[in-house]
Amino acid sequence: MKRCIAIFLLCLALAAPAVAAPAKSKAKKTETTINIPGKPANGPTGIGIFFGQPTGIDFQMDLSRTSWADFKAAWNLAGGNNGFSILLQGNYEYAFPGMIVIESASFTPFVGFGAIVNVYDGGAQFGARAPAGISYRFKSIPVELFVEIGLDLYLFPTLAPGGSGGLGVRYRF
Repeated sequence: MKRCIAIFLLCLALAAPAVAAPAKSKAKKTETTINIPGKPANGPTGIGIFFGQPTGIDFQMDLSRTSWADFKAAWNLAGGNNGFSILLQGNYEYAFPGMIVIESASFTPFVGFGAIVNVYDGGAQFGARAPAGISYRFKSIPVELFVEIGLDLYLFPTLAPGGSGGLGVRYRF
């Protein structure tokens, strides 16, 4: 419960500047799109760390300007029956670039669907998941920050709901 509250407060803190931003003049209307320079944070591949539930390694590959494939390999040494659990997630995510622009910073919300596998000392679980979140790629350094939450539904061996979420950072190349 504490993690859910922390994630909610983080999302609220990220959205607060958008509400507090001054209204733009209607006389000058410009369309803003995501414009990432050639070198910084524009590489088609990113590798990084995801902190939260689960904590692990994250790998992302851009498929187009508005979609990407995201994979996580995580571990929990206190999970399972006697102390370990390995979690694998694979997602296809669709992005909405230019939807949230604050000053000149463009935050990109995303939604997706994917699969989840949990291997623990007592067996394995397989299921589907639906992630959603927001990412920000820096313009001056090849780093991307993101926040993600996900609804998980384990389908085998028994039907069981689950959830995940946290903060991540990726090096883009």
